Amino acid sequence: MPTGDVYGMNVTDLQDNIQVKGDKVSGTSKYVKNFDKFEKGAEGNFLAIEVDEAKNGDEVTFELSDPESKGTGTLNSNDYLLVCKIHSNTQTITLKNGNTTKVLDLTGLTLSPAD
Repeated sequence: MPTGDVYGMNVTDLQDNIQVKGDKVSGTSKYVKNFDKFEKGAEGNFLAIEVDEAKNGDEVTFELSDPESKGTGTLNSNDYLLVCKIHSNTQTITLKNGNTTKVLDLTGLTLSPAD
């Protein structure tokens, strides 16, 4: 999992105890406000994960099901950090790397409500 800052916000302010085991994602996505470097005025729950295949030099495309914003993109060795705005743990994230497709199941993710 990433550490330090993600688009100007500390990862620990975004999430807690995020784990990816196989295709299952678990942990807590904290509700944040003023995440302007993600998108002007952005607030809500976010998930930040490092995509190892992209980090290792492969080009990986991603698609977030039922996105509110920024639902698709491409990751590579220069930008291997996937940050998504999540509004429901029934959403999925599809990662494609050549002929390999992996669908991340977010049902184990807890979304903290707004304060």
